[in-house]
Amino acid sequence: MNIISRINDLLAQAQLFCLATVISSNDEAIPPGHKSIVFPGGILEYGTGHADVDELIRSRGQACLKAQKKQTSEIRPGLKVFFDIISAQAHLVICGAGHIAIPLARFAREVGFSVTVLDDRPDFADQQRFPECEVIAKDFIPALRQIPINRATFIVIITRGHEHDTECLTEIIPHETAYIGLIGSRRRVSFVLELLAKKGIPAQRLADVCTPIGIPIGAESPEEIALSIAAELVCVRRKGVGQAKALSNAVLAKAL
Repeated sequence: MNIISRINDLLAQAQLFCLATVISSNDEAIPPGHKSIVFPGGILEYGTGHADVDELIRSRGQACLKAQKKQTSEIRPGLKVFFDIISAQAHLVICGAGHIAIPLARFAREVGFSVTVLDDRPDFADQQRFPECEVIAKDFIPALRQIPINRATFIVIITRGHEHDTECLTEIIPHETAYIGLIGSRRRVSFVLELLAKKGIPAQRLADVCTPIGIPIGAESPEEIALSIAAELVCVRRKGVGQAKALSNAVLAKAL
């Protein structure tokens, strides 16, 4: 398989990787235009065939992935490489089309997410309420089953009741996702997570669910709550779920 086909396959799988492209070289054995792929775990594909150069590309590519920043670097004298961060476009799925969903969809679009909104109430899942979004007016489970869910998918569950929260989470959790956030009071959230635990969902997978949802900024209005959620989505996209949870915990600890 050539590298272009490999890149297309990785994008179809919503894989995150660093594409390292030689842009200038004084070594005939490593011509400009040569491309290598570096994965977050450190695996290198399509190396140069030179162990020392491949190690430099691998380590610098991992650093770029960790920082989520592209850069051009002269990895050794006369050999300059551009390190680009490649991933599928982040896709936000909002389960529930109530008052918070409207500003959340708008904020998410403005920071680069594609957005899909689901609700079983046609009056709420109305295209006019969510311009430039995909809007699906169906029961939640069949709606979720028609959406590709993968590592580039961010899911926010803001339905009107714990029974809908439970069915959405039950459908979503078997998939690998970038983020799952669940809104609700501590009592409601605990009830939902306990129900899923009784269904046999592993505790570690339930711990991946972000709740309380959003960066704790003291939000009260729908717009403020949406802003706090959008901030968490951006943090997860740029820094990962662990960093977003650490940030929220730090803010909460300081408020005590």
